[in-house]
Amino acid sequence: GGIALPAVNTTARGSLDRLSLRPARPAASARSGASPRPPRRPTRQSRRGSLMADLPDSAVDEGDVGEDDAAPINDSAQWQATVKRVSRAVVVIKTTGVRSFDTESAGSAYATGFVVDAARGLILTNRHVLRPGPVVAEAVFQNREEVPLRALYCDPVHDFAFFRFDPALLRFHDLAEVPLAPEAAQVGLEVRVVGNDSGEKLSILSATLARLDRDAPKYSGKGYNDFNTFYLQAASGTKGGSSGSPVIDAKGRAVGLNAGSKTKGTAAYYLPLHRVERALNLLRDACPRFQTERGSDGRGLDLNSLDLNPGAEEWLSVDIPRGTLQTTFAYKGFDECRRLGLRVDTEAALREAQGGAGSDGTGGTGALVVEDTVPGGPGENKGLEVGDVLVKIGGEFVTNFVTLEETLDDNVSTTLEVVVERGGEEVNLRIAPGNLHDVTPSRLLEACGGVVHALSYQQARNFQLPVGSVYVAEPGYVLGLAGVSKHAIITSLNNVPTPDLDAFARAYASLREGSRVRLQYFVHAERHRTKTGLLHFNSRWYPPAAFYDRSWRTGRWERTLLSIPGGTNDEPEAKKRRTAGDSREVDEEGSDEADAPADVPVIEAGSTSGSNGTRAEGVARAVEPSLCIVQVDIATVALADGVYSRSFEGSGAVIHHDPNTGLGLVVVDRNTVPIASCDILVSFAAFPCEIGGKVEYLHPTHNFAVVSYDAGALPRRAKESIRPIAFAQGYNDIDSLEATHSALPVCRGDEVVLVGLSAQLRPMARTSAVTDATSSAAIPSADIPRFRAVNEEVITLDMDFGYNFGGVLTDFEARMVALWASYAKPVNGEVRDMVRGLPVAPVVDARDEVLRWRREGKRGTGSVRLLDAEFDVLQLAKASDHGVPNEWVERLMRADPVRRQGGPLPR
Repeated sequence: GGIALPAVNTTARGSLDRLSLRPARPAASARSGASPRPPRRPTRQSRRGSLMADLPDSAVDEGDVGEDDAAPINDSAQWQATVKRVSRAVVVIKTTGVRSFDTESAGSAYATGFVVDAARGLILTNRHVLRPGPVVAEAVFQNREEVPLRALYCDPVHDFAFFRFDPALLRFHDLAEVPLAPEAAQVGLEVRVVGNDSGEKLSILSATLARLDRDAPKYSGKGYNDFNTFYLQAASGTKGGSSGSPVIDAKGRAVGLNAGSKTKGTAAYYLPLHRVERALNLLRDACPRFQTERGSDGRGLDLNSLDLNPGAEEWLSVDIPRGTLQTTFAYKGFDECRRLGLRVDTEAALREAQGGAGSDGTGGTGALVVEDTVPGGPGENKGLEVGDVLVKIGGEFVTNFVTLEETLDDNVSTTLEVVVERGGEEVNLRIAPGNLHDVTPSRLLEACGGVVHALSYQQARNFQLPVGSVYVAEPGYVLGLAGVSKHAIITSLNNVPTPDLDAFARAYASLREGSRVRLQYFVHAERHRTKTGLLHFNSRWYPPAAFYDRSWRTGRWERTLLSIPGGTNDEPEAKKRRTAGDSREVDEEGSDEADAPADVPVIEAGSTSGSNGTRAEGVARAVEPSLCIVQVDIATVALADGVYSRSFEGSGAVIHHDPNTGLGLVVVDRNTVPIASCDILVSFAAFPCEIGGKVEYLHPTHNFAVVSYDAGALPRRAKESIRPIAFAQGYNDIDSLEATHSALPVCRGDEVVLVGLSAQLRPMARTSAVTDATSSAAIPSADIPRFRAVNEEVITLDMDFGYNFGGVLTDFEARMVALWASYAKPVNGEVRDMVRGLPVAPVVDARDEVLRWRREGKRGTGSVRLLDAEFDVLQLAKASDHGVPNEWVERLMRADPVRRQGGPLPR
């Protein structure tokens, strides 16, 4: 839960109680200048819940928090009253990020928040709780009332955010709010952290503020990090689910917001509330109001009588200016600043500006130093360099983060004089702060389960890249198959540069279903190495690509379908192209008939001779034009129960090829094609080309599938080179549906040739002997629903070729006697591959059935006749134990001396 960090030299953000991980940590927040409390509804005694049942009524102060800043009160009864009052404002937040976005992945978590404005229904929590992307959230109050939440504001840098809710939805809870008091934080102040413990109950932890100038914790090199601020530190030992908890003093004021902690140890880190308080005061103006016209209710109300309407669908737009130099500053002691070249007179001026040593331990000891800059940002473009000591901005000394952010926030897009010292020399720069909201993405493009958007300032800072590049928050199906990983930066698509999201969207919108195009990208760890992938555009499993734009007014993301600008996309004049479902490369006139004649050696079946070794090679060359590799990819949305992977690859054999009708058929095992809802790509050994396929036939009990492809869409050379494989035992006559399958294609001791393809589509052949032609597949049942071969006899060989060697078993006349098929066998909860020979008889039946469907125009309307029973083998030696007479045993021996088994028993 939350983000856990090692105990040494790192910190952890402990706010989220992620469902599959350990609970997150409590988090705190607060506000000063609370708005007037709404009238309390009459409540029953039990309405306060069991959490405070042990507190005496005399210890509860029902009044508002006093504004007197006298010394903190440490009396136990006072703390009890304060905690009881504050707990009415604390909520458990159940949040679900429905899309990966920026620094956060999709997922669910528990955390904490607290009400900072009861009249307007404002809840303060952490940024990593609200998440920068689309989110669905609910708040559960201490009396177990639940209300839906809407995102209202998320700070681009600091770890705080606001939800809103409608207070009118609370029917029983006595709502309270917590005022913010950022100025009340002092070293030695006794505080309480009030939050939820893994979403189960209220947790109250005590601590004493030890530091006010702790560096912002670094959580991740690929995720969210806070910076350009101090953090408060105490040893509160916060646990999972407490992110967003208020850190309160004895008067019930929030002095910090719980944000993170170390995984080992009790140190916790709280966000100061200076920027939080400013944002809250501005957000109050966003709440709409009712307006009642004069005399409308018969009581002569004024025309401008206004009341708050926090339950409105849309709130008002409010600008919260946030300035940035896209530069990270660090507070360094003067001893370090001197080593950077800080002059003595400048140090004296900076010390004087901070009031000497400072009574709170934060002033008079150091200065702000440039730690890093983002490429292309205002700071780097105007000359800021790492190691510069900041002296003044706009003519005023800037010695702490609060002053720095106030200055930048109040001067967005206004050119300021910035004075720094660099190596003992004063450097004067003119820099206009940028708008933080402009470099924080509020739009995403969802395509085939993937999410891409502009690279945010947060991630640009992590990766040291310019803001605005095309960033992959989630690769999804199509981008994932092209090899693109999460956090990758896409630089071009279909040979079109994609410097920003709009350019990528235009290139993506021009793709046609089934097309295969080049894609270039890089990952931040290897930013100087561009990678190339092949994007196979199969979007049929997903809704159309669409933009989603965030609206703080509604708290929702509005959907807009992606369309091609102008409606057309002309390709370059001489550019090669591929049509949907077609692997042909054609020139600008669209013709490939002028190509040179095919020069592919063809060896007819039955023409092999010589020794076993040379004969096996001859068989391999004869069978090669019939072999292929079948690649299968399954989209997440189409993944069925029991399918243990999303990508499969296996060897297949062409069993029908007719370019005139356009029908080609391939047989492959069901461990390669487990379900029909998949995308298939067939690569042929006869000629280097590939084409899309689709499932025509899945046998319900036998381990094979029949896949079709468009034989007429292949290049001419491929049409001529590919040949259907020949079958043994007279099974080549597709019009003869009366062939008997009683004769075994091979017998024990027969020599066969195993012919398959390597990953490079090169034929491999080995000669082997049949050890058993009538062995039962005997695939055990799995713990989950999954296809398995039943009532099936298979062929075993005297050599183990491994599960990676698939293909066909042939005789020395290059005729197929069995498919060397892979079987998925469950072993101790895992799936193991087992390879056996599947006799051709059911394959020939399936081929003939598919061809009959095509002739009659009734594709897919056939049926398979089965007994609804699974059988096991009964050895004749045990037949008498089951009451089988001896005369029947003798008759079975005479009828089938090879198998020597009785009638199989149903399981």
